Amino acid sequence: MKDYIICIPSYQRATLCNEKTLTTLQKNRIPSSRIYVYVANQEEYNIYKETLDPKLFKILNIGKKGLVQQREFIMRSWPNGKHLVFMDDDLAKIDLSLSPRFKHSSLDFFIKQAFVICEKEGAFLWGVYPVYNPFFRKAREEISTCLNYIVGAFYGVINRVKHPKLDLEITKVNGQKEDVERTLKYFILDGKVIRFNKIGFETKYYGKEGGLGRFEDRLKPMKEASEKLVKKYGEYGSIKVRGNGMTEFVLRKMEGVSDEKKTRSKTRSKTRSKTRKNRT
Repeated sequence: MKDYIICIPSYQRATLCNEKTLTTLQKNRIPSSRIYVYVANQEEYNIYKETLDPKLFKILNIGKKGLVQQREFIMRSWPNGKHLVFMDDDLAKIDLSLSPRFKHSSLDFFIKQAFVICEKEGAFLWGVYPVYNPFFRKAREEISTCLNYIVGAFYGVINRVKHPKLDLEITKVNGQKEDVERTLKYFILDGKVIRFNKIGFETKYYGKEGGLGRFEDRLKPMKEASEKLVKKYGEYGSIKVRGNGMTEFVLRKMEGVSDEKKTRSKTRSKTRSKTRKNRT
């Protein structure tokens, strides 16, 4: 079984990162040797170096400013096939208790098994349920492989360095809906994404500082990103405006066919067509 590492992009939230995600991982007995924190620049590095408890992580790295750019930097820093887990810097709790399969397991075991399941299914992206509320998680199937939203706060990838079909384009500028675009790209390429629907986590998606900014400041960029997504990926979802003014691109629950299978199918069709012509 391959080792994994946990990558935590963080921006202007050193204290929060230390008190939330790093402490949560320590409580879940994740070895600090697996944990890497990524910051935007030297100034941020100096602040985080002074603030973070060195016992809670292995390396503090300077990457890129911007969430999409930082994730790209991280993935390009590791080889193909590396098991990477991405976590936001403000995870207060990770809950396995509703999962019949993992409720008596450690977080370490769950993460390792998530990658095992990905490999068995021929998938490269896995995630967990995006809402902590146990009421919603209880009603869900344990594992799904259809087009389901893989939230960016906690997910894993089997690394594919510089794969042209996985580069984020629409959401790269402002980072809004980047996890939706990532979900779509992996689903279209691989024909499935893996989601563990009984597993949830506690976080505040729209904090007052750091990260991607305040909720109020993100409403317009959310709308713009969602409109661009529906223009390019309209067959996979539709726009929904929530009561709080937030614009979402809501994915349709659908089964997929990978690009590789589509190519093989087209090749077989062309071969059959040529065969028929030769016979006539």
